[in-house]
Amino acid sequence: MTTNEGKMNAIVINQYGDENVLTPQQVDIPTINANQLLVKVQSIGVNPIDWKTRKGLRQKRYPFDFPIILGQEMAGTVVKTGEATTGFKVDDEVIGYGTPSNRGTYAEYYAIDADQAAHKPSSLSFEEAAGLGLAGTTAWEAIFDAGKLKASQTILILAGSGGVGLMAVQLAKNAGAHVITTTSGKNTAYVKSLGADEVIDYTQTDFSEVLSHIDLVFDTLGGDNQRAAFKVVKPGGRVISIVETTDQAAALSSQYDVNFEKINARPDKQVISTLADMFGSKKLSVRIAEDLPFTVENVRKLHRKSEAGHVVGKLILNVN
Repeated sequence: MTTNEGKMNAIVINQYGDENVLTPQQVDIPTINANQLLVKVQSIGVNPIDWKTRKGLRQKRYPFDFPIILGQEMAGTVVKTGEATTGFKVDDEVIGYGTPSNRGTYAEYYAIDADQAAHKPSSLSFEEAAGLGLAGTTAWEAIFDAGKLKASQTILILAGSGGVGLMAVQLAKNAGAHVITTTSGKNTAYVKSLGADEVIDYTQTDFSEVLSHIDLVFDTLGGDNQRAAFKVVKPGGRVISIVETTDQAAALSSQYDVNFEKINARPDKQVISTLADMFGSKKLSVRIAEDLPFTVENVRKLHRKSEAGHVVGKLILNVN
């Protein structure tokens, strides 16, 4: 697609619906304020929050005007800096995880607050970097900020082979915790290679029947799994969730004397910078589940794949 001057190619939605509402559209290249960076996007992370927004599941919380450019996660190269920014210059390679807006990362250029970006280590590819910000920050804020995880404690991570789960397994192990996770049998060896001490094949075993006295459960699944989590946590322990809260959560929290919190991750420069440093020093790795060119057909494909679940790692789109 030829781009007109001052315009960029983006993939947008002009109404809520299934993946077929995703459409290519030329929009204005973003203007930046004094505290922002304009980034030429190289790689884009596709996350469940994207298709949830596309379906209209977030419209009450974020009543954005159409057209909406989805996406919060990307890696690319700085092409312009706001006059009040420090620490960044043109041609810097950066990782970014931005605040929800109707001008997201599914585009050739992205305006991001400088305090939501970090330098990309040279050892990290753009594809890997694009899978770092949202998943890594979500895992960090859930298990450390909300979950208060300490060395020698035991954590149960539900769905340890998902994008966020893989980050959580590695971060918890790096922190010195005893790490238990659930996944299907075919992923057992992989999550163990990342640091899981015990792996429960959820297709064969109900974790709530074999575990007890857990310090922290990190819930990335919700539903029956969230309800079951309360049964395995020790009194005074925690269940931290990043998905919808079940109607029974408050009653179960009281019944089992467990602290429950549903968090919404937020971009944090310090966390993103720490994660980038950990990747640079080989303490973390990103697994790319699928990596495709940035076309509307491929965006639709990755939305379908994410919505179906069971993705091991990150879904990535690459701009030219």
